[in-house]
Amino acid sequence: MFNSINGDRRYKAEDFAQYFATFIANGIFVKPSDCLQIRANGDSMSVIIRPGKAWVNGYYLINDEDYNLALTAGDATLNRIDRIVIRLDFILRKMSVEVKKGALSASPIAPTLKRDADAYELALADVYIAKGALTISQAAITDTRLNNSLCGLMHGVVDQVDTTTIFNQYQSWFEDYSVTKAAEFLQWQTKVTTDLEAWIDAQEKDFEAWRLAEEALYYTWLQGRKDNFDAWFETVKDILNTTADGNLLNRQIAHEDASMPHKFLLGSDVYKYGMTYNPTLKCMSFIFEEV
Repeated sequence: MFNSINGDRRYKAEDFAQYFATFIANGIFVKPSDCLQIRANGDSMSVIIRPGKAWVNGYYLINDEDYNLALTAGDATLNRIDRIVIRLDFILRKMSVEVKKGALSASPIAPTLKRDADAYELALADVYIAKGALTISQAAITDTRLNNSLCGLMHGVVDQVDTTTIFNQYQSWFEDYSVTKAAEFLQWQTKVTTDLEAWIDAQEKDFEAWRLAEEALYYTWLQGRKDNFDAWFETVKDILNTTADGNLLNRQIAHEDASMPHKFLLGSDVYKYGMTYNPTLKCMSFIFEEV
């Protein structure tokens, strides 16, 4: 820039912003570590923006005390993600911290940053607003200040970076997340174990009922067969000695008891043979005689 002579050198705010933007990059100041950090504001639907400074395309934002920013309560049935942004508004000619309300969805995503001729935005944090939510916890706030594509740290004239507060917030989030997920896993494990045990008990009861039913059918069948046999035997036992079957049995017994029970034919002659006791010799003797 050069000195003006008789008004021949006139400069606009854009000229100064462009000048500073050449060596001061967009982002928040790195000190203090909680510069422009978004925090939950107790049991309410609002957040606190901590004091701090930021550069956006050569323009300068200063927040010199805690700033309360209200958010809308959760929807009755769907979730959303609101995004807290620093907005450089060329139309309104101001820089401010604003809430970009997210679209309702079962699986919501954060709104897209506006970066065009009308405005340029940096994202400080994303806030998850669950369905029915009436308060905002710190665990629902995702710090995006260190994400270079969304915000980032101002650099170029900075000697060192203090990330203590940011690290503590992520550590707190991780611990809350771990506890929540551990509780969810334990609940799931308990449910699965209970359901499995209930299924096994039901299977055992079904098997026992089936076994008892099969045993009852078997014993009923067996008793029926026995009853049928007993009834049949009662009808035939008194006539076995007079029927052909009874006679056959008697002849078999007599044949087994006979001293010479065997016969054979030799031509037209019939012979009997067998073993008998010889009282003279006092021993067994073989007899073979013609009938």
